[in-house]
Amino acid sequence: MEETYALIEAGYGIMNEHQLAMGESTCASKLYAFPPSHGGKARIEVSEMSRIALERTKTAQDAIKLMGKLAVELGFYAADFSGGDASKGEGGEALTVIDPNEAWVFHVLADDTGTSAVWVAQRVPPGHVSNLYLYSVPMT
Repeated sequence: MEETYALIEAGYGIMNEHQLAMGESTCASKLYAFPPSHGGKARIEVSEMSRIALERTKTAQDAIKLMGKLAVELGFYAADFSGGDASKGEGGEALTVIDPNEAWVFHVLADDTGTSAVWVAQRVPPGHVSNLYLYSVPMT
């Protein structure tokens, strides 16, 4: 990489210096894959994908394309992998991915081979996102 971007992260990537930001939600999935630590071949999970995308991209569309490519090429497994049928309850991930101009929803899960991924993304139509202002009220 010639250049990477500064980012804020916690358990997942949150935002980079270009105002590209993500929010995460775990989803149930009928398909799940095993990571190498449990004898599987899937090698990436969503927290890693979010940080890599924030380090390397400036727009929501580019971040989604990169995360999808990583998941397909490396194989996707659930971030909170516990193994067996219990992982189906947390086998998928949904990320809201936004930049100053667009908002998207990205969803990813393992494929049926356990070595790749299935993903889809949809742009949130203009006008469907608005600013939300929260005010705190002093307690009396």
